[in-house]
Amino acid sequence: MMNKVAVVSSSYYKDIIKNLIWGIDEYIDDKFEIDTFSVPGSWDIVYKINSLSNEYDKFIAVGVICKGETDHYEYISTGVSNGLMNITINKDVYIGNCILNVHNLIDAEKRSTRDKDSNKGVESAIAINKLFN
Repeated sequence: MMNKVAVVSSSYYKDIIKNLIWGIDEYIDDKFEIDTFSVPGSWDIVYKINSLSNEYDKFIAVGVICKGETDHYEYISTGVSNGLMNITINKDVYIGNCILNVHNLIDAEKRSTRDKDSNKGVESAIAINKLFN
């Protein structure tokens, strides 16, 4: 269990998610075994991580929450952040938060390019490397 990382990603915004996962795969240390799980949306990531928390102690949550014309963005962003934090505290697991909370998809694309310096998946992988090496 110690060298396994569960990457739980939303299937929304497939191209952006694919690039974030590329960053994780390219930059996570080879000592870690990666298992990937896909869920319909960012809201569902919290449930999936919670359900896997007896099997894994390291996770990376990958998703995009994009602001629209209603308050839905605020509720989902807050709910997902609070849910991930509660799991971290109550289950004593590490969750790298690679959920982009953006005002538009251009912002998400800028944070998911296949460039080491601007890919938030890379940042999540490096965080795991530094914390658990």
